[in-house]
Amino acid sequence: MHHPLPETLVPRRAAQQALALAGTVPPSALPRLSEAFDLGGPVTVALNFSQLDEHSVRLTGKLATTVRLHCQRCLEWFETALEADVDVEFGPARAEPETDREIVAGDDQPLALTEFVEDELLLSAPMVATHPEAACMPPGELRETLSTGAVRRPFGELGHLLGRKEPD
Repeated sequence: MHHPLPETLVPRRAAQQALALAGTVPPSALPRLSEAFDLGGPVTVALNFSQLDEHSVRLTGKLATTVRLHCQRCLEWFETALEADVDVEFGPARAEPETDREIVAGDDQPLALTEFVEDELLLSAPMVATHPEAACMPPGELRETLSTGAVRRPFGELGHLLGRKEPD
């Protein structure tokens, strides 16, 4: 069962308790995400805090929701899952990180959980919203041409209009 999440928490304390969070965040609590996408429901959150070493905390988990997007190729609306795998380290900044994880400076600073969830989903969102190519049809006349299987020659009509015969 999913419960509301705490507004803020301190990563070091959460890791000391080996805190596992499972809950939901309503769309109304995510203004930037709601502005960018039409949210289909709340965001499901599953996060686990663990201690890496004396000065570092690791946060792993998964965020998921459903969004409605406007396809930039066919201009139709479609619904898709928006998911983010979380793997973040809180601790001292390092000149040469030993891992590919994102490192956030400070493990004893309060973390605004809702803002963190919103940031992670925005970062994982597609830069250009499009259907999978097989499910996407371009708008207008081209859609009819593709459905009949005819070859489209955009400049073929131009020769006819100029009184020239179209080449074979």
